Amino acid sequence: MIGYVRNLVYICGNGAKKVEIDIRMKFSVRIMTAFLRLLGRQPLKVHYMWSGFFSWLMKDVLRYRRDVVMINLARSFPDRKYKEIAEIADKSYLHLADIFTEAIWFSRAFDHERLRKQHIMEVTNPEYLTDLINNSKSVVMLSSHRGNWEIAGGLRQYFYDAEVPFEEKDSTVVYKTLKSRFWDQVMAVNRCAAMKDHEANCYVESGKIIYYIYRNKDKKKVYIFPTDQYPYANSGIHHVNEFMHQKTKSMTGGAAIAHKLGFSVVYLCIDMEERGKYKVTFKEVCKDASELSPEEIMNRYYEMLQLDIDREPWNYLWTHKRWK
Repeated sequence: MIGYVRNLVYICGNGAKKVEIDIRMKFSVRIMTAFLRLLGRQPLKVHYMWSGFFSWLMKDVLRYRRDVVMINLARSFPDRKYKEIAEIADKSYLHLADIFTEAIWFSRAFDHERLRKQHIMEVTNPEYLTDLINNSKSVVMLSSHRGNWEIAGGLRQYFYDAEVPFEEKDSTVVYKTLKSRFWDQVMAVNRCAAMKDHEANCYVESGKIIYYIYRNKDKKKVYIFPTDQYPYANSGIHHVNEFMHQKTKSMTGGAAIAHKLGFSVVYLCIDMEERGKYKVTFKEVCKDASELSPEEIMNRYYEMLQLDIDREPWNYLWTHKRWK
């Protein structure tokens, strides 16, 4: 009896501690979100002034993953001279700093009028996506770390005068949980800042996405899969024919699901027209993924991605180890 009571006290104590930690976490996230939104009030040109400082800090002072960047670039562009590689690296650090500061500015994306007035992103071929959605079961978008993926949560606002072919509740972004629980929750709020419907499942963790899609397989939806990372430990792996002149392992999650259920697949291309002006283009991979193998789908995607990286080599996240 004494042992039972002791265990009960222990369990209740742990439960109370967990609740206390959760309350602290929610409070901390709200404080940080409010702070980011306060910073986000500044015009974008002010954020770009800070971007120059952050770029210098990462590149010249902290030398943030400089070795990784240079190795990735040298292997991806074997025909380019060292000076060219160094110039691409320097420009990519400025672009990375822009992504960071633009994400802070985006924290106030709930002000749709301000977001649209800035015209930071624009969809170039809305009619293509409209036609594809109308003639498909659902659409899987394969995205990469080009452009600014941190502000892609405002996609519906970037159609401007064109009709948006999907509702907020019908679009879902797949993500991988960050190691820091605090920053994971802060970024979740920030990335969904433009969403009006806070009850919509706009943001689903990669470990839960298969169940989520199968549960909604009879509904017409749009799924955005970040696809250029090195495969997670529990993900399906595909060996790409070749990507950026290197043997590459890729995740096949989005392609495999699209193949199984006969969804359409598009490549979500984000080009940079000029600083603070991104162009979103939907490029067809296949209209019916059941007609191709997941491997064929991924090879098509990586061929498109490589062409875009060759065109804008600095417009890519080179600080990550994509080839291990």
